[in-house]
Formats: sequence, structure tokens, C-alpha cells
Amino acid sequence: MRAVAGGGLSCERVPVMTSAAPSPDVGRLRRSVGIGGLAAMVLNGIVGAGIFAMPAAVAAKSGGWAPLIVMMVGLAMLPVVMVFARLATLFDGTGGPILYVERAFGGAAAFQIGWMQCLSTAAAAAANANVLADYALRWWAPIAAGPIAHAGVVVVALCLIFAINLTATSVVARALGLVSILKLLPLGLVLLLALPAIAANGGVIAPAAQWSLAQAILLSAYSFSGFEGAMTVAGEARDPKRDMPRAVIGVYLAVSLLYALLVWGYVATAYVPAKSDTAPLSTMAGALLGGTGAALMLATATLSIFGNVTNNMLFLSRRLLALETLGGLPRWIGRISPTDAVPRHAVVAIMAVLLALALSGGFAALAVLSVASRLIVYLGCIAALPVIERREGLSRSARGNAVIAAAAIACVGLISGSEAASWQAMVIAVVAGAMIYFANRQWRARTTAPSD
Repeated sequence: MRAVAGGGLSCERVPVMTSAAPSPDVGRLRRSVGIGGLAAMVLNGIVGAGIFAMPAAVAAKSGGWAPLIVMMVGLAMLPVVMVFARLATLFDGTGGPILYVERAFGGAAAFQIGWMQCLSTAAAAAANANVLADYALRWWAPIAAGPIAHAGVVVVALCLIFAINLTATSVVARALGLVSILKLLPLGLVLLLALPAIAANGGVIAPAAQWSLAQAILLSAYSFSGFEGAMTVAGEARDPKRDMPRAVIGVYLAVSLLYALLVWGYVATAYVPAKSDTAPLSTMAGALLGGTGAALMLATATLSIFGNVTNNMLFLSRRLLALETLGGLPRWIGRISPTDAVPRHAVVAIMAVLLALALSGGFAALAVLSVASRLIVYLGCIAALPVIERREGLSRSARGNAVIAAAAIACVGLISGSEAASWQAMVIAVVAGAMIYFANRQWRARTTAPSD
């Protein structure tokens, strides 16, 4: 196999590798998503509910330094994004990190990566469905909102998202593209109106409510996560080795700038150190546009979260396909409709899980997994890249080695600030995942006919 001249972590296409192993989705999932659809998936993966709360949370811990901290954290996370972009140039199958880790470390490790991704993403999606209901009710009927109305909004939202995910992936991508435009326009408008205040703010540093640089960094870093989700659907992209890296890096850089400016705009227009603010962008829009602006931002938040949960349902169903390919789940989960290439069984299974978690509050028990599991996924993929390149005979430059080292350092730094409870929950999840994986493999081995 020919080495790539120059090495490094560029976004050049490397036509040497396909998916980690032949899988049941080959020839059935359709390559119908272009770079625009992939960019929409990356955007909705990163920009969900977090940005609508993050400015106040970071400002409370760092005051007027918040915009700079957000920008610096975005740059510090960039090597992690570059590692994933490099991996995306090497694979074109369904699964993303599951494929990367499988190629480097085997099926058992890959199943654990995918299992933890599924648990944490399902918890995040169920939690966001409840946040969506909170924003929607605050926007539509703040007085009449009650538990029944809240549950009704959750069910209606998830049913709409379920219906979208039962369509062809290209249709889901177009829906996400529309959501992206509709939520970026109000954010852009508010940011444009805030520019004079940002310019006038100059070097004035507002005080923090309770200074904590470590907390400000962690809050910022978590807001940048989610970019890796789109890689799960590489098996349905028209040219994933070319388009995926461009979509991931391009959107990530744009979102980093957007986040820093929005935080700066909030600090310059609406931040009050002694005041708790659970909807800072709505407060900022209200300061600039009055009640209409505040309502517009609540509607934007509702739409943004809707896009994020739609995204997550898509990614979760495709992760189930990848886990079934590893032999860790029952075969029926991997069946794909021959008419529209939609894995209906996987989508239905995810819908049932999200409904149960969202309505029961069971996502709270899994929420502690989100930090630890995401960092493990990142570290697993960072460790996989040099192993894969070495096995495939691909050269890597000093710049590439530096990027990998920087990515690992960023993840280790975040791990050092994570809570012990999240790691305890991860250990339990790993044990459960191992039991499911090996039990399913043994069952499938016993039930496979000799002719298979």
C-alpha cells in the first residue's frame, strides 16, 4: 500500500482504505448525502442546547475574560478535530469512531466505544427533548405550562423527529440544512446588532460572579463537542473521504468564532455578575430588540434543539448498525429497508428508548456518562490513528505527530477536571457492554446455520 507523500493531518483524500470490514449495510445504504448535508449534520451536532446557556455559565466563572477563554478552548480542541478529520479521510463506512477503533484495536474495544456513545447520546437526546419542551412552553404558553403539557410537547417533538428519521437520509440531511439556516439567521442578526456594543466594550473586563478558570474551561470545552457524530453516517455520504474532513473542520472553525462572538456580545450587552441567567441569549436579544427579540431567541433555541435531537436519532440508529456488524447486537437490528435504504428497526428501537428516557427522567442516571464516555471516545480515536497509519504503511510528518500529541494533551487535561462520578458510571457501563457483546456473539454463533 502506497504511503501518502508528506504525511501530516491534512484534509487531502487518501484513496487507500474503506470501511473496517465487510458489513451487512454494504450495497444497501445509499450514498446520497453531499458536503452540504454533512455540514448541516456537523453544525446540528455541535450547536444544540448548549450555546443557549453557555454564555452566562462561562461568564459567571470568568467575567469579561469569557470570550477569550471560549476562543482559546476552541483552538485547544482543534487538534482533536484534526485527528478525526484525518481518520475521516481513511474510512468510508458506517460507524465513525466504531470503525476507527475496530481497525486499530479489534471488535471488543470498538463495541465498547459505540456502546458508550449510544448511552451518552441517548441520555443527551432525551434530556434535550425535555429542554426543548421547556423552551417551547416558555415561548408559547408560559402561564399554562404544566407536567401534562410538558410531556405532550416531548411526545409530539419526538414523534416529528421519528417521522423525519423514517425517511431517506438525503431527506433528513435537507431537513437539517433548513434547520441550520433558520437558527443561524436569528443568531447572526443578534450578533450583528451587538457589534457596536462589542466595539464599545473594548478592553473593559467585567467581574466574575465566582471566579473559576477550570470551570470556565470545562464549560467551554463541552460546548464544542458533538462534531464527531456526523462521521457515523460516512457510509451514506457521496464522497466521505473528501467531503467529511472539509465539513468537520470548516464548520468547527466557524462555530468557534460564532461562540466567542456570542459570548462577547452577551458580556457587552446583558451580563450582570450577581444575577443568575438561564437563557442568556434570550436576555441578550431582549436587550437589543425588546420582547420580540427575546421571543425570537426562545423560538430559535427550540428549533436548534429540535435539529440536535433529530441529528442524534440519526446517529444513534447508524451506530446500532455498526454494533450489529461487530456481532454484538441481534441481527434484526441491522436490517435495512430495500425501498428507501432506511434501517427502520434501528430507528424504531431508538425512538422507544428516547421516549422511555425522556418521559421517565431516566436520562438523568445516564447523564453522568456524557463527559467520561466522550473523552474516552476521543482518546480511543487519537490512539487509533497512529496504529492504523503504521499498519497501512502511511507516513506521518512531525506536524502530524505534534497534532496527535496536542490532541491527547487536550483530552487528558479535560479528564483531570472531570468528576469521579462520571468515571464510576463509565466502569459500570463498560461491564454491561462487555456482557452484552459477548453474550450476543455466543448466541449468534450457536444460531448460525452451517451453510452461513
